[in-house]
Order: sequence, then C-alpha cells, then structure tokens
Amino acid sequence: MDQRNLSRVERNQQKSNRILNILIAIVFTLILITAAGIFMTGGKDHAGGKGAAEGGPSSGGDPESGLAAGSGEDEKDKDGEESGSDGKKAGEQSDTGEAGQSDSPANGEDGEATGEPGKVIRTPSEDGIVDETIVDTSWKPIGTEQTGEHRSVYDKTHIDWQEKVEAIEYATGIPESDLVVWYLKNGGGPDKSVGTVSTKDKKKKYNVYLEWLDGEGWKPVRLDKLNSLDGAW
Repeated sequence: MDQRNLSRVERNQQKSNRILNILIAIVFTLILITAAGIFMTGGKDHAGGKGAAEGGPSSGGDPESGLAAGSGEDEKDKDGEESGSDGKKAGEQSDTGEAGQSDSPANGEDGEATGEPGKVIRTPSEDGIVDETIVDTSWKPIGTEQTGEHRSVYDKTHIDWQEKVEAIEYATGIPESDLVVWYLKNGGGPDKSVGTVSTKDKKKKYNVYLEWLDGEGWKPVRLDKLNSLDGAW
C-alpha cells in the first residue's frame, strides 16, 4: 500500500515538473519575442532619425550681397534722372504703408490683391532681361502729403522721391530694409516714373512703372520681373 502511494506521488511530481518546464519555456520565448521587438523598433527609429538629419537642408553658400546704404554718391543726368549706387533713398519717412512687408510682389507674385479683389495679368516678355510683365488691377495710388501743383522730383531728400519709393515697395512687396533702388528716372512724361530695384541679395529684380494722380499720389501701373540688372536702365 505504501509503495502504491509513493508511485502516485512520484507521478504527480513528474507531472508538475513537466508543467513547470513548459511554463518556463513559454516565459523565455515571450522574453525573446519582446526583446526582439524592442531591438527592431529602436533600430528603425535610429535609422529614421539619421535619414531626417542627413536629408535636411544645407546651409552652404552665402548669397550675393546688395550695395549697402550710403556706399556711393548719386549722379544726375541732363534729363533730371538720378541713379543711386548706394541703392537707398535718403531721409525716407518711417511711416510707409504696410503693403510692402512681403518678400514677393504684394499683388503680383502671389496673385493676391491687398484688401480688394483684383485681376493679376501676367504677360511673358520677349525682352532678353525681362521674364514677364505683371499688372494688378487692384493697385491703388499710395496717397500723398504734397499739395499744390505737382512736380516730379529726382532728389532723394524730396518728399516726391520718397513717395515714389513707397509706391515701389507697395508694388513689389519688398520691405524698406531689403530694398535697393538702383535707378529712378523719368518714365516718358512729367507724371510718369520708372525705377529699377532689387532685394539686397539680387534674387528679386524689377522695373516698376509709376503714374502720378493729382491729389492721390503715385500709383504702380506695371511691374517687369527681371532676370538681370545688366541693361535694366
């Protein structure tokens, strides 16, 4: 009788050992699977981060700088035209309009009118240095502080010059701090002017045509997008 009880105990113990061994094997397998998953996920994250770092934009190359304000003297030709090698107008008022705060033409490059609906007309040009001509029907006169009979003046210290430049800022969207005025001259009549301007890095270059409206100020009427400043004036 004792021998049969002993055999039963041995069988139960063997059965328990097998179950324990199976459970240990299952736990070990789960540990291996979890560790493998963590390793693979960590590897992918590392590879992705490295790819993002290697694929990011580079910072190489300094853009060509424009001429700084006050770096040269002005010249006047016999027609009263004035060029400025310093590329900046002197004595400009600080309260210019907000339309020229974008780095692209306010109503041209973006095709968006400032405050009012308008139509942007783009015409490819056959002129070698002009890529296209832009006309925006929403352009308005910028206003004026001048009174009495108007006279177009090409003197940087004069309010008329300053208002011409404000109209150019408005049409191109180039802010005052980045605007270089290369040439500003008569545009074919006493109430017409044309200015050659660019950003300081010369990446954006324009000829801007202006017309004077009595009591309303200078109004942009045409914008030529240039691919070169050579021969632009």
